Amino acid sequence: MIRPGAFPTSLLILALAACAGETETADAPPAAAAMDPAPARSVQIVTPADGDTIDGPAVTVRLLATGFTVVAAGDTTPNSGHHHIFLDRDISPPDLPIPAEPDFIVHMGTGATEFTLEAVQPGQHRLITVVGDAAHVPLQPWLVDTVRFVVR
Repeated sequence: MIRPGAFPTSLLILALAACAGETETADAPPAAAAMDPAPARSVQIVTPADGDTIDGPAVTVRLLATGFTVVAAGDTTPNSGHHHIFLDRDISPPDLPIPAEPDFIVHMGTGATEFTLEAVQPGQHRLITVVGDAAHVPLQPWLVDTVRFVVR
């Protein structure tokens, strides 16, 4: 048999015990709401778009960086890198510096996000962008995008 008044007191003790580990106040936001997740890092070739047909021979490449800062080569700022463009070339190994090859592998070491390839021959082409670190080594995980386009 339950003594009169014992039941409400038991509930109060259980309620207080359940809240004992919580430290939030009415003025403080919940811990999860206070922490915004970092944006996902990515790179995108904006132009030319995949499947475009372009009047050549000049092809302007525009790149979009998300979740990291585009800086000049040699800059070691955390969460940063610079663009490299591969025209009709396979990407280099992930643990080695990206090589340069005039007209085919371009280092955008100034921190630019736009570059014009001046002499692209008529026909089908593949364009790849890879983000490299201060020493031109691809960032890990890879930040890469690929499009195919035609020059007429």
